[in-house]
Order: sequence, then C-alpha cells, then structure tokens
Amino acid sequence: MPNWQKVIGVAMLAAGMAGAPASVADSPRVMSLDFCADQYVLAFAQPRDIVAVSDEAAASNSFFAARATGLPVSKGSLEDVLMRKPDLVVRTWRGSMAGDALAARLDIKTFQPPYAMSQEDNLQNLVVAAEAIGGSEVAHEMVTDYHARWDRLKAMPRTGLKAVYMTPSGFTAGQGTYVDDIIRLAGFDTVAADADMHGWVPLPLEKMVMDPPDVVIGSFFDEGTVHVSHWSGGRHGAYRNMIRDLPTIMVPSRHLSCSGAFFIDAAEFIRAEATGLGLFGHGAATGGETAR
Repeated sequence: MPNWQKVIGVAMLAAGMAGAPASVADSPRVMSLDFCADQYVLAFAQPRDIVAVSDEAAASNSFFAARATGLPVSKGSLEDVLMRKPDLVVRTWRGSMAGDALAARLDIKTFQPPYAMSQEDNLQNLVVAAEAIGGSEVAHEMVTDYHARWDRLKAMPRTGLKAVYMTPSGFTAGQGTYVDDIIRLAGFDTVAADADMHGWVPLPLEKMVMDPPDVVIGSFFDEGTVHVSHWSGGRHGAYRNMIRDLPTIMVPSRHLSCSGAFFIDAAEFIRAEATGLGLFGHGAATGGETAR
C-alpha cells in the first residue's frame, strides 16, 4: 500500500475520534459537482466534511469510487449547491463562472483546478486542490510516492514492441496525448509515433491491416455510458480481429479518466499486464530515453 493511502486511513480514523485535531475539525464542508472534482474531494476531505459528491462518484470510471459509498449524492445543479450551503464547492467541467459569482455572494467559495497541460501539472494539481480542501499532508505524501514510482517506471527496460491504443469509437491516441505518453512510460513504442499521428484521430484501418501492431491497448469497452453507433470505426471486423488475435491489455477506465490524473497507476497497470503476458521478454532494451 502506498504511504499516502496509509496517511488517508489514519486521518479518517482520527476524524472519527473524540478530540480530533483542530485542523480536522476546522476543515471546510465541501461539495463536488462532477466526477473529476469528486476525485480531489474523495482523496483529501474527511467523509464527515463531505456535503455531497456527484452522481458519478461511485461509477466505474471514478478512481476513488469505493470511498463514495454512503455519501450524499448531487446532480450538481446551482439550486442544489445553494440549498446544501457548503463552505467550498469543487468543480472541473460542471458549473460556470456565473454560478461561482452567485455562490460567492452567499459566502460559498468555489475551486476549479487549473487545466493540466503535462503530467507534472497533474501532480501539482493534487497539492493545489488539497490546500483548498484541507488535506495538504496527504497530497504531499501522494506526490512524493508518485514521483518515486514515476522514476522507477522510466528506469525500467523498454521493449521494441509497438502498441496501438484503441477505443470503442475507433479513435486512437496520437502523439501529444496523455494516453500515448502513458503507453510509452509503460515501456512500449507506439503506432502513433510510427505513423506520425498527433492528437485524437481515427485509427488508420489500412495501416492496421498492412502493418499490424504487436500489442493492442484499450479502455472504456465495458462502459455503458460510452456510445458506439453502427458507424463507429471500432465496430469494424478488422479491429475486432486484432483484439481477438493479438496480445491485448484492457486498462480500467478509472486509470485513464480525468485527463491523465492517474497516469502512474495506468502505466503500472499496463506494465504489470504486459509482464504477465511475457511481452517484456521480446526485444527488451535498457534505459528509458523516450519515456515521459
């Protein structure tokens, strides 16, 4: 168990005991409006201080879903915020600046973490959010732990195998996306680099047929909320055959949600699954020059 998880457990135990520290007792009553905001609140707020989480907090794509059990749930409307009267509202994509302004008039603070442009930004956002919510000690433990695990991943031997990322919609993660960075951090080369693809783009069917990848990495295939129409590229028989015939790693969606906030966990999962499949016995190379 990472050290930061132990710290969370001790803090939660302390919050439930008589004579809890003043810093715990004085923590703001907090409410989150969407499932990415939920992750900060569930990580750093004591359950007793959580006024409500979003209606997606316990969904499969929520990293801290298990901690949402039994907590009040909100659909995140401004009316609900005003009725519940938290001290602090945490939001990422749900809500608005106009709602923030109205809440401020009623002495309700709002917090929206900066958009993470890099993996380091994701780690810094943990600290910034924790300072607003009241869990700085846990955040610093978490970031220290993540940095150590990140360094270990970068130092691990790489493989010459080429991986492609596949989604139910038939799109893939090109260079410059957090998913491509995660796959390379896990030790693979990528089709995205080989085909000079950038951003989120449709999978190139012809290239996949003429020059198949060595490994398929996918996610969100088990999500009931992901809409796959009859026209979605992921329904093509060639892609279904690749998943059937090639070594395939399906990453739990909770590791890839929220713009790569849990990129270390995702890379470690891919690496562990690949090791179990024996993929790092093929063309392994030392060093981590291309890992991020």
